[in-house]
Amino acid sequence: MKYYGKSEEVCKKIINTFKNGNLPKEISPIFINRNDNIPSISWSFSNQLIKIINNTNDARTFKQWNSVGRKVIGKSFHILGPVFKTIPNSNKKEEEEYIKVLIGFKTIPVFRFEDTEIYDQELWEKKSGIDVEEIKRLENLPLREVAEKWGLSVTSYNGKNGSGLGFYQHGKRIAIGVKNLSVWCHELTHAADDKLGTINNVTGQDVENEIVAEMGSAILTEILGFEHEQDLGGAWKYIKTYAGNDKKKTIKKITELINRICACVSLILNESDEIIKNK
Repeated sequence: MKYYGKSEEVCKKIINTFKNGNLPKEISPIFINRNDNIPSISWSFSNQLIKIINNTNDARTFKQWNSVGRKVIGKSFHILGPVFKTIPNSNKKEEEEYIKVLIGFKTIPVFRFEDTEIYDQELWEKKSGIDVEEIKRLENLPLREVAEKWGLSVTSYNGKNGSGLGFYQHGKRIAIGVKNLSVWCHELTHAADDKLGTINNVTGQDVENEIVAEMGSAILTEILGFEHEQDLGGAWKYIKTYAGNDKKKTIKKITELINRICACVSLILNESDEIIKNK
C-alpha cells in the first residue's frame, strides 16, 4: 500500500503531540443549516425515518417529481399518510357542522431523488426546492470521488437536530451535519474500515472503531494540507473520552491500532483519482 509509510509517519507525529500535551484548542462545530423547500421537510418523524432507511435525502410522489422537471426511472418505496373521515359535529358548543376525524393510515408510494432524472432542466432549476449551494459544497468535498467509487451517497442534514455531527450507514451513505472537514474525513475512514473488513460490527458506537476513524481523519487532513481543519484538540478529547479519559491508556490504544488506522488512510488515498493525478 504505497501511502502506508506516509500515513504511519503522520500518525506517530500526532501520537507525539498527544504525549506532550501541546494541543491547539478544539474547533467549534459549524452546523449545517440547509435551506431546502422540498415536500419531505414537512413529513412526520416516522416518514422521515423511512426516508433515511431508504438511503435518500429527498423523496416525492410521481406527480411531485413531474411537476419540477424530473421523471421517475426507478422503484418506489412507501410512506404513511393519514386517512380522515368527515362526520357530523356532536359538540354543539362548536360552530362547525362537520369535523374531520382520523380513522387510520394509508400507504403512499414515493420515489427517491436517486431514482429520477431530469427531463426539463429549466423547470428543475426553478422549482427543485433544493439548497443548491449546499449541493455544490458537497460535490467539492476532498476525496468525494472515493465515496462514489464505493457506491456511497453523500448527503448533509440540519445538524442541530440531535442526530450527531455525522454518520456512516453501512454500504449506503455518509451523512454530515457540520461543515468541519474533520467530521467528513472521520466518516470516510469508517467507510474504509468497513471496506477493509476490519471494522467491529457492533450495535452502536465501538471504542476501536471510533479511535480508528478519529485518528484516520487527523492523518488525512494533514496529508491533504488541511492542517487548519485537522482539529487535533478535538480529536484528543474525543479519543480520550472513548478510552476512559486516561492519557496513558489512550496513547496505548492508539498505538495498538496504528496498523489498522494507516491501512484505512492508505486505502482512501490510493482510491483517490485527485491524489493520483496530482502526485
